[in-house]
Amino acid sequence: MGASVLVTGFEAFGKHETNISGIVASEISGKNVRGNVIETLVLPVNNDGATTVSKLITERKFAAIIHLGLAENSTSPRIEIRARDILDFRIPDNSGRKIINKTISGNGDLFSTIKPEDWDIERMVDSPIISNDAGEFVCNETLYHTLSRIKDNTPCFFLHLPPKQSDAKGLVLQCLDRMLRPPCIDVGAGAIIHNGKFLAARRAPNEKHAGWWEFPGGKFEPGEDAAACLVREIKEELELEVTTGELIGTWIFDHDDVVVRLHVLECHIVDGEMKLHVHDKTQWCDGPNEVSWLGPDQEIAEAISARLPLHPYHP
Repeated sequence: MGASVLVTGFEAFGKHETNISGIVASEISGKNVRGNVIETLVLPVNNDGATTVSKLITERKFAAIIHLGLAENSTSPRIEIRARDILDFRIPDNSGRKIINKTISGNGDLFSTIKPEDWDIERMVDSPIISNDAGEFVCNETLYHTLSRIKDNTPCFFLHLPPKQSDAKGLVLQCLDRMLRPPCIDVGAGAIIHNGKFLAARRAPNEKHAGWWEFPGGKFEPGEDAAACLVREIKEELELEVTTGELIGTWIFDHDDVVVRLHVLECHIVDGEMKLHVHDKTQWCDGPNEVSWLGPDQEIAEAISARLPLHPYHP
């Protein structure tokens, strides 16, 4: 069993009779994410609430920390990646405190310890957006104090929830899953196109994921970008020399023990006779449904097929 993860929400404040952040926090208490049990706190909307977690983490270690709060004027969930070094309350907090244009520490803004570029955010529940402004109220104050006490790589950020959202609980659990999963490994995948078809290659019986079809490629080596990686990998795997073209897209796929970020580039053969080293079979495909693809390669095949001038694919 892993360490606990901490999720905080807030009590109601101002004219609000309820606060979605406190409700969601309470509902997910005790759930398990990647072997880590969720602990939750519903914080008061005052200075004590803003400093509770910063004091707690001097005594305890958490695998991840999410602060939840209400974004009363927002229609989209907001992943806050910056805590501003300023307080400027539009309304008093629940203790009657109303701070006007005052710094929190005077040491400048602080930034979240998550890596949203590894999260494939466009595919997440309820379409959250990245925000650099957590406001100037207790939400921002809470995130600031917590980040100021984190001295390691503990993932932590603030998630602002709109008053109405289809699956706020699902989004929070999904955020925790992404915070706790392994870092992304960058991998190049080559869409080798020839005569209006694209190449699929089947993993050999002695290889990992044997029998599944994929696009040739592999992990970036230090200093490589996707183009350099693919020129090298396709030469090693197929003994073909290729040139790379446009980026078709980037896909992130979670294999549980490893998370892969696939950079898919169009490739064209310039020389060589194909010989197989990590695959046992290849096939030139007209469309995306001709072989059994590994992981996200089905979706990638659909994207490639839609680009082919001779055999356009329309899902």
